[in-house]
Amino acid sequence: MPMGRRRQHRRDLPERVYFRHNAYYFVARNGEWIWLARDRAIALKKYADINASPIAGGMAAIIERHMREVTPTKAPRTQQNNAREIIPLKRVFGHMEPGEITSQDIYAYMDMRPRIAANREVALLSRIFRYAIRWGLATDNPCRQVTRNPERPRRRHIEDHEFAAVYETATPVIRCAMDIARLTGLRLGDILRLNEREHIRDEGVYIETGKTGKRLLIEWTDNLRDAIARARSLRGSVRSIYLIANQEGQSYTVSGFESLWQRIMAKAISSGKLAERFHFHDLRAFAAHRAENPSELLGHDDPRTTSRIYRRGPRRVKPAR
Repeated sequence: MPMGRRRQHRRDLPERVYFRHNAYYFVARNGEWIWLARDRAIALKKYADINASPIAGGMAAIIERHMREVTPTKAPRTQQNNAREIIPLKRVFGHMEPGEITSQDIYAYMDMRPRIAANREVALLSRIFRYAIRWGLATDNPCRQVTRNPERPRRRHIEDHEFAAVYETATPVIRCAMDIARLTGLRLGDILRLNEREHIRDEGVYIETGKTGKRLLIEWTDNLRDAIARARSLRGSVRSIYLIANQEGQSYTVSGFESLWQRIMAKAISSGKLAERFHFHDLRAFAAHRAENPSELLGHDDPRTTSRIYRRGPRRVKPAR
């Protein structure tokens, strides 16, 4: 953001406050002169009140309000991603008013950001604008006219021998998490919050997924019972309701678990057992590839979503006669 000219007179006044015609004025970002008061003390108090409102803070204040009121309602992974995504958004758009941002500005932003990161950040900016309209702080969403960068779904397919190589390297608690993931197709955040009180039922494992809110009852199989039983046994004498728990009996954070996962990946690579890393989230596709009804297992209403994103393995076909 270009710096304004240094104030030559009345350096005791805050930024954008001026004394004209025996009164103090605040100049808004749209150029409007707002009368404050004739008395300096009263004027400064009104200036503080104006700048305490989201409107005076422009997009920076709207972004902060979204992070304060909306983001905490999202899944932990989404919260973590949003905290990272707002940094460049705030740096580029924070000083602007909502009405000043055009679709061309957003395209220029996308051109200077990595392709996939730009899509995620603009998606967040679009959600922020929708809430700004709801709050009466904006009248339009310039992101709706913006075409996102084309993306190819992730294609990393885990072979059985790759799963076995990492499984052999992993700690017992990570093995339990891997087994639950390959059997249920649940996302990591959902696996880490599985607990005895809410999710273990006589009929199976019941969960309302954190990302989509889908309610699933995953029926018991011998393998799933075994994975849950082993997870319980690892808690030892530590009292905990969580199935995947640390030594203190607390659930892992997503970032904490992924740090462990990266260490296991590095160990498997360095030992020569694994040639290429994969994400824990890739186990969701691993489960889909082996499920009788992958869309049902993953909680997708539209089978095309499953096919496009999670059916990564080769399809077995018979040769023509």
